Order: sequence, then C-alpha cells, then structure tokens
Amino acid sequence: MEKNIKGISILESLVCLVIIGIGFVAMLQLSSFSINAMDRSIEKNKMNFLSEMVLEDMIGDPNNVSNYSLNQSSCNYTNNYGSKLHQKNINKWKDKLTEKNYIKFDEGSGYKDKKLRCLSGDIKKVTVNNGVGKVNFFTGKGKRKKYLSVVAK
Repeated sequence: MEKNIKGISILESLVCLVIIGIGFVAMLQLSSFSINAMDRSIEKNKMNFLSEMVLEDMIGDPNNVSNYSLNQSSCNYTNNYGSKLHQKNINKWKDKLTEKNYIKFDEGSGYKDKKLRCLSGDIKKVTVNNGVGKVNFFTGKGKRKKYLSVVAK
C-alpha cells in the first residue's frame, strides 16, 4: 500500500522556526553591538574635539598658561566668574564638558537640555607643569581614557 503524503510535518516546521529564530537573535545582537560601537565612537570624537579645544586655548594664552588647571570629577560644577581670559576659558571648558545647552528637546511648553551621561569614575582633568599642558579624560566609568599633552610655552 502506497501512501502519498503531501505537505510539511509539524516536526519539520518546528525545526525551520528554530533555525529562523536563531538567525533573528543573531541579527538583533549584531545590531545592538553596532549601536554601542557607534555611541563609543561618537564619545571618542567628542573627547578628541574637547581636548584639542582645551589645548588650543592654552596655546593662545601662553603668558597665563600656569593658571589653566581643571579637575572636574563630578557632573556638578560652579562657574568661577571672572574677567580674565583664563577664567573665561575654564568656564567655557566646564560648559562644554558637561554639554550645557547643547541640544534642546521640545517638551510641550518648554525645552529640556540633553546632557551627557555622567557615571561615577568619569574625570576630566587639565594640568599644567613647567609650561606643559596635559589633558586627561576618563569616561565610561573611567574605562575609556584620553590623554593629550602639548608644550604651551
């Protein structure tokens, strides 16, 4: 007796669904990884631009280079209002490092600042020793590090 069975069995269809499901999970993990990599890349570019800005300000004012120092280990800071160029530059750095007034989002009647994530262990430090300016940025809970130095005098 010959049976002519047409169609797909339940077992075959379940195996097919499992294989397709594994493929979808792999694609989701890959997209998540690529989004995180792009975020890290954007953060690195910001740190590069900010560190170059700091050092260019120091090079532009070589007579007061010893006054340029900043140790910002928290997200909160206070401006040292002053009329001297180095005080204004340090206040500008603080605003840029905390991304004050960068991006505004419309929230009904008002706008809200989009601030950079502030994690414990994040440190932004500028030091000057014997005319050599050094910028040290630690982001991502201190795991990602950016060092840059220049002779300012």
